[in-house]
Amino acid sequence: MSRRTVLVVLLGAATLLGCSTDVPEAETPQAQLYVNRCGGCHRVYAPASMTAAMWEMQVERMQGELVRRGLPALTKEERETLLVYLRRHSSGVHTNP
Repeated sequence: MSRRTVLVVLLGAATLLGCSTDVPEAETPQAQLYVNRCGGCHRVYAPASMTAAMWEMQVERMQGELVRRGLPALTKEERETLLVYLRRHSSGVHTNP
């Protein structure tokens, strides 16, 4: 591996590790889906940084962003999985998923 490749890999790992402290249940498939799909374009925000209603609006808005960037939109199952996870860990009033 070239020195540049090693540096890129190390920086990427450091970035992911730095963000993972904000992600509850980081080992679960739901959290991994959140990190992989959302963290592919921007840093991953702590689910408690928004209310459930705010997350619902953000996920909907990001669907359009994914399409605009030429990336695959979330499937219905992925979208629901993300929303259940984000609702469960959101700030404010919690509702049943």
